[in-house]
Amino acid sequence: MALEQKTMTAPRAIIKVAGQTTAIGYMKNIKIQETINRGSVQGLGKLIKREMPALSIQCTWNCDFYLINLLRTGIPGLNKRAVQSQEQYQDTLVLFEQAFDIYIYKKEMQTVDANNVVTAVAEGDFAILRDVYISSESFDINEGQVSGQHQSGEYLQAIIYPT
Repeated sequence: MALEQKTMTAPRAIIKVAGQTTAIGYMKNIKIQETINRGSVQGLGKLIKREMPALSIQCTWNCDFYLINLLRTGIPGLNKRAVQSQEQYQDTLVLFEQAFDIYIYKKEMQTVDANNVVTAVAEGDFAILRDVYISSESFDINEGQVSGQHQSGEYLQAIIYPT
C-alpha cells in the first residue's frame, strides 16, 4: 500500500477564505457544481442537432456547518449581519457587497522522520472558487440532532486546472 493516500477525503480538506490564514472550522461539507448551458443548432429539414454551442456557464456552491451560534458559524464575512439596524444590513447588501474567493486545499505529507511519523504537512492546491456571492442562508434545530447551518450561492469564474 502507498505511504500516502491519493484519494481526496474530508479529513484532508482545508477550506479558507481569501485573506484568512486559518481554516474554516465546523464545516460538514461543500458541494460545487458547474453547469454549461448549451444551445441547439439544427437547421431546416434536419431532425437531429448539428451543433450544441456553449451559451453560458453557471457555477454554484453550497455548504453545511455544525451550528455554534449565528455570529460564528458559516463562511466568515460573506453575509454581513453584525450591524445596528435593518437599514444598515440592506444598504450594505445593496451598496457594498464584496465578492470573496474560497480556497480548497488538500493536506499533503511534507516530511517524515526516521520512525515513519509524519512531522510536517503542506497545503496542496485543490480548487479555487473565484468571485463568490451568497444567495441563500438557513439553519435548523432538530430534536435529537446536531443543529446545522446551510449557505449557498454562485461564483463567477469556472474552476480551472493550471499546469
